[in-house]
Amino acid sequence: MLQVTKSELLNKEIPSEIQAFLTGDMTNYIVIKDGHILVKNLSKELEDLTVLDLADVTEEFHKYYESESVKSIVSDAYNYNLEETTAGLLIRAKRNKVFKEELHVFYIQENGEYNNNVMIILEDNSELKYFEYLYNKGETSINYVSNAFVLENARLTYSGISKYNEKAMVSVTRNAFVKRYGNCQYSIAEVNDSTTDSKTNIMLQEEYASGTTKTVAITNKEQEAKFVQLVEHKAKETEGYIENYGVANNNSTLVFEGIGKINKDMKRSVARQSNRGIVLGMNSRLDANPLLLIDEFDVVASHGAAIGKMDEEQLYYLMSRGLTLKNAERLIISGFLSPVLEKLSTDQLKEDFIYTVENKTL
Repeated sequence: MLQVTKSELLNKEIPSEIQAFLTGDMTNYIVIKDGHILVKNLSKELEDLTVLDLADVTEEFHKYYESESVKSIVSDAYNYNLEETTAGLLIRAKRNKVFKEELHVFYIQENGEYNNNVMIILEDNSELKYFEYLYNKGETSINYVSNAFVLENARLTYSGISKYNEKAMVSVTRNAFVKRYGNCQYSIAEVNDSTTDSKTNIMLQEEYASGTTKTVAITNKEQEAKFVQLVEHKAKETEGYIENYGVANNNSTLVFEGIGKINKDMKRSVARQSNRGIVLGMNSRLDANPLLLIDEFDVVASHGAAIGKMDEEQLYYLMSRGLTLKNAERLIISGFLSPVLEKLSTDQLKEDFIYTVENKTL
């Protein structure tokens, strides 16, 4: 059972890095710091969206945490989060509600261990665009869990930026459970400096469900980070896609493990994945481990990986047009990471992402 423990909020000040977004062109945002909602600014359209602090969650919603589909993929880190949750939200789009405007949520850790839990429920025929920004200050351990329940013919667009610092030890688990004709699209920019273990699991539970998980990750210095994506086909005629884009710099280690799993009798399902990576540092390492676990013949499945140094011909071409080596490298990397950049909704978020990429690839 989910247990929400509240710590005292010692400082209500919003970090300047986050405040910069709120004073710009951003609309529809919530700021949560150490388990407390500091700011909630929602448009009239999003007023119809249910947004609750997890401390206010009723038994009606505990059934989702206790469902068999969730229990099938839990881990020690997940169980610990349920017992020691200190912060989080319940977000629900009611039946037949289509929200065109995007919801932005900033999750900030400043004091103590941080166990954050988010539940998103999209009822039948609903649509929601959700963006999360994960940020911390100081030395800590972080356990972040989100569960999305995408019901019949619902559509979830889930994007975000993770920017935990090098003093953090981070475990992230994102789960999506998709029903008939439902669709979820995950696009996450993992630009942490932390030691990171991240898992994204998409369960396609009923016919014609579909899901995509797209991850951009950059590592530098001595950083170690591993990202595992699982898309499991539990019904016929489902479609799942995994895309990974990575850059490893300095002495860092970056690992992608994509798993497309089609269970027996799940005919006419599609499982595809691709992995692309650039190794910048002499001692950096980028591993891509694409896996297909197929227990049915009547399916379409493919995977691929392209990992290596930066293309010398591209560099030569750009430098012949007057760019320095470093600027040419940055331009190539920016283009390479554009799958996530195009998902960011404001100029401030895009500039923040580009600035972070440049700093991590110096």
